[in-house]
Amino acid sequence: MRFAHLERLLKKNGWQLIRIKGSHHIFGGEDRPILSIPVHGNKVKGVYVRQVKQAIKALGQHDDEARS
Repeated sequence: MRFAHLERLLKKNGWQLIRIKGSHHIFGGEDRPILSIPVHGNKVKGVYVRQVKQAIKALGQHDDEARS
């Protein structure tokens, strides 16, 4: 997946880019876990895409529990 698509997905779901250190883009936000995404050649490996999707899914379940 291209980094631009993943970054857009993260921002849409409440994460912000905190800092960049080398190739690692560090995202976080209020009530959001910190995610470190290494980017090489504007591409992100599948393992990190799955990590982001799992974090989004976990937040969705957490938000649903808070509403109940």
